[in-house]
Amino acid sequence: MPSIFTYTQAIAESSDIPKLPPSLVPRIRQQELTSLIEELIDCNRPHSCITCTGGHGIGKSVLVLQAIHDPSVSATFRHRCWINCRALTNTSNFLEILAKEMGVPCTEFSPSAGEVQLETLVAAIRRLSVVRRVIVLDDLDRLYALDKSFTDAVIKSLSSIDKLVLVLTIIGWTSDPPHEIEYFLQLKPLSPEMARYLFQSVYPVPLQRDALDKLLARVRGIPQYIMILADLVYWSRLQLKELVRIVDDPQSNLLGMRTNHDVKSLEESIRAYPPEDRLDHHALYVFRFLASLPGGISQTQLQTLVGLPVDTFASACKQISALAYLDSEPGDHLILSRPLREYATRTSTLDPQTQDIFLKQLIALIETKGSLCPGTLDFPQKVQQFTAQKINIENILFTFLDIDSPIAVEAALHFLKPRCAMKPSLKLAAKVVEVAERKTMHLLPYALQTLGEAQYNHKFVGAAVPLAKAEALFSTSKDDASVVGEMECRVLQAEYAARGNVNGTEKEWKQAAEYALMRLSTLSSEIGKRGYAHSLLTLARLSEGEERNLLVAKAHTLFKDLEDGYGLILCDFYSGASVQSVVNLTLKFEVFMDFKMAATCYTTAFHCVIPGVEYIKVNGIRELILEKVTCLPQFLDWLKKAIDLYELLGRDLDVAFCQYHLAQLLPPAQAIDLYFQAIYKFARSDFTHHRERSTLDQCYSLVEAKEYSAAVPILEMLEYEIEYCGKIFQLRCKELLVECHCRLNARGPALQAVRETIKTMEELEASPGLQKYKQLLITLDGTNTLPSIALCEIVHEGHARLVEVETNV
Repeated sequence: MPSIFTYTQAIAESSDIPKLPPSLVPRIRQQELTSLIEELIDCNRPHSCITCTGGHGIGKSVLVLQAIHDPSVSATFRHRCWINCRALTNTSNFLEILAKEMGVPCTEFSPSAGEVQLETLVAAIRRLSVVRRVIVLDDLDRLYALDKSFTDAVIKSLSSIDKLVLVLTIIGWTSDPPHEIEYFLQLKPLSPEMARYLFQSVYPVPLQRDALDKLLARVRGIPQYIMILADLVYWSRLQLKELVRIVDDPQSNLLGMRTNHDVKSLEESIRAYPPEDRLDHHALYVFRFLASLPGGISQTQLQTLVGLPVDTFASACKQISALAYLDSEPGDHLILSRPLREYATRTSTLDPQTQDIFLKQLIALIETKGSLCPGTLDFPQKVQQFTAQKINIENILFTFLDIDSPIAVEAALHFLKPRCAMKPSLKLAAKVVEVAERKTMHLLPYALQTLGEAQYNHKFVGAAVPLAKAEALFSTSKDDASVVGEMECRVLQAEYAARGNVNGTEKEWKQAAEYALMRLSTLSSEIGKRGYAHSLLTLARLSEGEERNLLVAKAHTLFKDLEDGYGLILCDFYSGASVQSVVNLTLKFEVFMDFKMAATCYTTAFHCVIPGVEYIKVNGIRELILEKVTCLPQFLDWLKKAIDLYELLGRDLDVAFCQYHLAQLLPPAQAIDLYFQAIYKFARSDFTHHRERSTLDQCYSLVEAKEYSAAVPILEMLEYEIEYCGKIFQLRCKELLVECHCRLNARGPALQAVRETIKTMEELEASPGLQKYKQLLITLDGTNTLPSIALCEIVHEGHARLVEVETNV
């Protein structure tokens, strides 16, 4: 077999970059190579972490190796390092290799302490001469398999080193990738033209075009398999038609069988894995289901999924186990061996009727999450169990989407519904849109709407484009479902614009809701009436007083006629009931598996008790609220439960708001970290003004904790960034800077901060406390009194705010 796929075998502890294989065919990935090189050497937008992803044999390592050898890359980076993670034995082994590659002396570093020593090693690397460096971690999946938390820490630490670029090759992630990754290059299978070119670069067959195309169709454009086939033909001098026959024969072939992470040649892989002639039809049925579950499944869940009688199912499992098809003990977690799953994916397909049964029962499994109950002791464990199941479900859906199954599109849309999905996968939503577009399916507008909603709910970024496309597609159809979809997209776009201040206002949001109400009022079908009822509640959210009550009452009548229990509970929520009754509604929403509304109940009840919590520090009334509000621990517990639910749903922005509001009422030691978490999430959304406001409130906690030195650099940057939130917020930044510099006895900076504060107060014209600041300026400028003493002489100790504020929110 050509060395193109074996070049990483002997580089585990070598500081040399592996040589380019002599059989390399550069042209097949020229566009991707150019993109990767440009991202590596672009000084205008330098990256700290770059990733190349793709399946087994797709050519990730080869492509990155080409980029590292490129003259422009070698000229840009003085130090290039390549670490083959596949050869690692443990995390300490990785640290040893990294230290050696980076030139860290043994006297400065000992890997015996494992993850703790990672910080020591990174600190030692920072002390080295600062030159541009690049580190390639090849086959990072291996390091993840050894220790996931350690691997995440490695990515985070190395990405933080100045002038160092980290390049990763990895198959992919089972959850969200690390936030440090700034550029993704996902390799796809080769096009038929490039697959043909790659094969013929090893073994030219100009007169066997039809046979070659048939052969290449069997390997789905994977470069590694193409090279194996070309090499086999070259050495054995087989005719292509003979090789096609061998590959098509399930009695004699398993293409690319893997043993201990090594890929055998096709010739060595010609061995029997034919379940069709060894299993009865029930066992074969179970086998095909199990082959679609890359992560495996428990025997109990699989029995529910296939729907066979217990005795028949047990017999099927026994047959499969007897043939050594399982990687686990029978009766435990069932998972087929990887070679068999690869074989089954190519040779075994479920007929449409079986697919329909399979995916319907899959959705039934999805909806078993009703047992999740926030606040209970087993909640974290059940979340973990469901998360593992969710990964399996998404893998199944991706398997069917890869063959453009319409049933998979429908099932994935159901899975991604806000009331059904936990941490909905944006990647899955995008894949559904891709398949629906390619197949020109009638479900395309629903797929686009689902993608827009997922982006809106997950990160509140990028939702406008898919929602606008979905609205346009819905408008081309006149059936009631399309009209409802069109209006839902229009209202959601207006809400997105208004909440994020993206050239939108709440007035426009309400106008969109009123227009939707008018359009939907003409529909007579059940789906139209239900859409109209929900539109009434949307408008009720944006209305007040008697108008709101009339809208809710009208919706209640419609939901009652439709016998829609969920809709009636929504009406109870919007009817403006007591705080306790709103909290009690959480249990009802959980029965309908609407955890988003359950969390909304908690946050709504909290804000009814403590309104305007975002302004209590700016307005100087936090202590007053803490003194007057009774049962505060219970109210804080509501926010904590809401955080649990929003995190479960992957609604990062809602989590950020809850963390921000919770931090407002907690002691500094607990609040500061919560602010950090909220600020990070705000920064990734369109809610940038909340990022600045929560940063200001975090500085109040830092000052309260006497962390003046930590607060100063944040405030110095914030006083210019926060002005667009309002002059009063800028003034508060300057006031806190005055206090910090005075507490630190920094006379010069304190004088400058006082002058800037006085200037801002005079611009506001009616600012209380102006005279006190002028008195502080005279004291600091005309005497030798320490700034901290001067501050205490003007205000009472413990009440450092010089400004007097009104107590209303």
